[in-house]
Amino acid sequence: MSNRIIVIGTGPIGGIIGGRLARAGADITFVDIDQEHVSAIRERGLQVDVPDGPFNVKVKIVYPNEIEGKFDIGGIAVRSNYTPDALNTVMPHLANDGLLVSMQNGINPPLLQDKVGADRTVGMAIRMGCRKVGPGHVQTDIKGHLYLGHLHGKTTPRLEELRKTLDAVMETEISDNILGVLWSKLTYTCLGYYGSLADASLATTCTTEADRRTMADFFAEIVAVGESLGVRWIKLAEYYPADFHPRNSVETRLAAVNGFAKTWKPEDRKGPLRYVQKKIRTEVDFTLAYVVNEGKKLGMPMPLCGKLLEIFRELEAGKRQFGQKNYDELVATGR
Repeated sequence: MSNRIIVIGTGPIGGIIGGRLARAGADITFVDIDQEHVSAIRERGLQVDVPDGPFNVKVKIVYPNEIEGKFDIGGIAVRSNYTPDALNTVMPHLANDGLLVSMQNGINPPLLQDKVGADRTVGMAIRMGCRKVGPGHVQTDIKGHLYLGHLHGKTTPRLEELRKTLDAVMETEISDNILGVLWSKLTYTCLGYYGSLADASLATTCTTEADRRTMADFFAEIVAVGESLGVRWIKLAEYYPADFHPRNSVETRLAAVNGFAKTWKPEDRKGPLRYVQKKIRTEVDFTLAYVVNEGKKLGMPMPLCGKLLEIFRELEAGKRQFGQKNYDELVATGR
């Protein structure tokens, strides 16, 4: 008997992964609260544009008050801001032995684990730049790769079964270090806020040695916090987070930034910038602020992360303008 799957949130991640599963014949129900999005999907199907060929799939999509029955797998695919609401929505409809899967940025699996325990909580790390083009339409230019794992690092039969289900539609592997994968990705998510202080690419705003030393020190703060929490880093395509640890020489950390900088393009713009421009609330309080708060609990100084958080919150609130002067303030803070 196939698993009944429910996905809370039909944005880029939930739509692309869930859409692929639906096309493959999975018994899947989507949940969303965006009326325009829900109406478009009900009328025209879910349009998913992916590198191996765009497709449109008819899916079952409901509002939270329309959910019926019990589900074997509950996917949380909302922004981290809304994790508590998503859990309240899914829990009454999760089977007694059902899995909860965090399909999100940030460190959300511990919140899920508090609800259902370690063996029923799955962290998912996604390397797949994606976006919502419009109502009923999601898109990515990247094939994507999924990592799955329990926080305790063991592989259970249910986890292997989930891997097989996902691997049939997207390249999926089990990690015994899912927290390390999520924290490694979190360093890149936090960089998104760093790269969103001006309506310009890092290729334009981060060119001098002072700029790049500041970025290296910013990464160092994040990595020091993660490692103090027992995180084991993984190499990303862009860089190896461990290279930024404060125990490494300034030259080593600067070399890591310079190597990464070779991939920057003048036309690049980070996601948080786009969100602010569209007046959509970002996940800053559950990503960058999470790191700052964990650092404070450990008694670790976080001058650059703290300053970046302050600047970005002012940008998001409309109390500050985008521009190079924001980076100048960061460099001054790091001196």
